[in-house]
Amino acid sequence: MTNEPTQDISQERFAVTPPLVSNTPVEPALNDENPQTSGKAWLILSMLLVGVVLAALDLTVVVSILTTMMYDLDIPLGDLDKGAWIVSAYLLAYTVTMPFLGRVSDVYGRRTVFLLSLLVFVAGSVMVALSTTEMGLGWIITGRVVQAIGGGAMVPVSMAVVADIFPAKRRGLALGLIGAADTAGWVIGPLYGSLMLKFLGWHSIFWINVPLGLISAVLIFVALRGVKSLPSPVVLPVATNEGTKPKGVSRLRQLDVLGFIFLGLALTGINLAFGGGKETSALAGSAFEDVEKNPLQEYQTPILIAAAVALVVFIIWELVVAKRPLLNLRTFRRLPYAAANLANFMIGAALVVALVGIALFVNTTDKSNDRVAIAFDAALALAPMTLGMAVGAVFGGWFSDRVGYRLGTIVGLVVAVFGFIVMAKWQVSWQPPDDLALLLPGAGLTGIGFGIVIAPVGTAVIDWAEREDIGVSAALVLILRLVGMTVGLALLLQWGLSRFRDLTADAPLDEHYDSVIRGSLAQVITEMFIASALIAALAIIPAIFLRRRPPSSQTEEEIKQKRELGRLF
Repeated sequence: MTNEPTQDISQERFAVTPPLVSNTPVEPALNDENPQTSGKAWLILSMLLVGVVLAALDLTVVVSILTTMMYDLDIPLGDLDKGAWIVSAYLLAYTVTMPFLGRVSDVYGRRTVFLLSLLVFVAGSVMVALSTTEMGLGWIITGRVVQAIGGGAMVPVSMAVVADIFPAKRRGLALGLIGAADTAGWVIGPLYGSLMLKFLGWHSIFWINVPLGLISAVLIFVALRGVKSLPSPVVLPVATNEGTKPKGVSRLRQLDVLGFIFLGLALTGINLAFGGGKETSALAGSAFEDVEKNPLQEYQTPILIAAAVALVVFIIWELVVAKRPLLNLRTFRRLPYAAANLANFMIGAALVVALVGIALFVNTTDKSNDRVAIAFDAALALAPMTLGMAVGAVFGGWFSDRVGYRLGTIVGLVVAVFGFIVMAKWQVSWQPPDDLALLLPGAGLTGIGFGIVIAPVGTAVIDWAEREDIGVSAALVLILRLVGMTVGLALLLQWGLSRFRDLTADAPLDEHYDSVIRGSLAQVITEMFIASALIAALAIIPAIFLRRRPPSSQTEEEIKQKRELGRLF
């Protein structure tokens, strides 16, 4: 294991935690020193992954079946912009609810929040599955929002459970598996939707969530018994702007509802201004020009201004007003914590261009006129990257557990950069589905690189967060990656469209026009890969500042308290 520099933060006022008072019998911590409890930890993780995959799949599963859903429900295809909210509403609610539900799990306990969220997700799935022509578009969108509210808790709460049941030096692999399952879910979503539509119909996509979700809920209910993050008799310390309070505070009062509202408004504004469904429409094989379009483009400036105002108000509220902040922003004073979050944002920006770029390249070079077939080919082209991320995440977790967060992240980013360079050499003459194999080396290498960085970056954020902030910090990992994906894709697509117009401005209107257009689109996409390689390379700079949080950086009182708290899990 590498010797990473340490940082003394024992004097930070939010780093000192008072003793716990508990009248509840404690149970042994789940760790790798006890083979039985270690096995139970991995069993719990495998059950959590079911919920993670279900929620991630439904993020993009609708994309490839949207037009069929609208046709079956007698919704005019002229209202496709309204139908896009079936996709966008899920993404918005999924993103916005993450931080609040992460905090709720810190306060009310992981098992309670995960189970309730899973049941809410199942209820939303039933709503969508029961959709009929009479119910209209509003019913489906409402059902999707309900789904997302439940699904938004799956990843952050699962990551928080990992922090509860795995010792710090063994968390990397577990968190890597969660990241791989989440990413694989929403990347495979369009292909999964297409296959279900072909063989069972689109209603089955949502009905199948019911038995899977209920079975998972029962298994989690049993598995997490005795693995309680916050038993009710415990008097918990609460990080506040007035210092950490040792006295007991009601759980409801520990929830910063106004902070959640301000942050939710900011995240909603950012997603509406920059996103508008671009990410998911691209994965479905949409044309380049269609992906660039944002139905709220004309309102982008006022939406961004409103989002900026909401973000400023949120920061002021958290730092000055809130007695029990939703997000302890002072933790950003810790360089490794801030660096990990910045790197995560940049990784999201580079990652989404790889995903969208592959789908767009297939759409550009595939001469089929069948949109469903193109979407299917795009999903197949993404398979090497998805599998690469899964393999990379497992390796990255194992690797970072042994060499540290810094080296694990840097190695992953370097591999991703080389993958982008290979992808930048793709040729417009390669025509799917016959030439899909030629895309495998670049897509696979890029996927492996991004998979490797999932665990060390996520683990660094959680490691440097305060014990009472683990749930919301886990949510922050996902939020910043999603925001990075939204902003990065919007900016690169805007540049790409401008570049495409420059390349085709003088294109002759003759028999070669189609070839010129396809060649120009392919050139723009490969240039976007180069831009993403640069972003991934720049992410190495904050990665240099990642390091483990050593016990020596904490006070003896904090170490003693955390050891006591560990027996409760």
